[in-house]
Amino acid sequence: MPANIKRGYVAIAILAIASAASVAQAADDPTTSIQRESENARALKLAEPAYATREDRLKAKPLDWRATSGKPTPRKLTPAEKETMRRATVQSSDGGLPDPHADAEARKLHPDDWKPAKPAN
Repeated sequence: MPANIKRGYVAIAILAIASAASVAQAADDPTTSIQRESENARALKLAEPAYATREDRLKAKPLDWRATSGKPTPRKLTPAEKETMRRATVQSSDGGLPDPHADAEARKLHPDDWKPAKPAN
């Protein structure tokens, strides 16, 4: 058996032993993750109903659209905004120049479309 193949088998065996040892160690040592959240986020999380099981979803009441709908209150403009709106004039900008690199990019992205057409016989 060549030396290269022997080294490969030895390397695989070492990796297998090392991975088995790390898996066994991870199973023996439980870890706890720490989450930093504000009190408001925790309270919001507790206030939310859980729908994890079918029973929880069946117990949930449907949303009453009439109770949640309403009329939005219009935003009041400040005096500075009113003055700006009064002074504003309707304008449009001129069109810009075409992209000078558009043909090169199109040739790069769609080379088949840029091949010369074959003459019809």
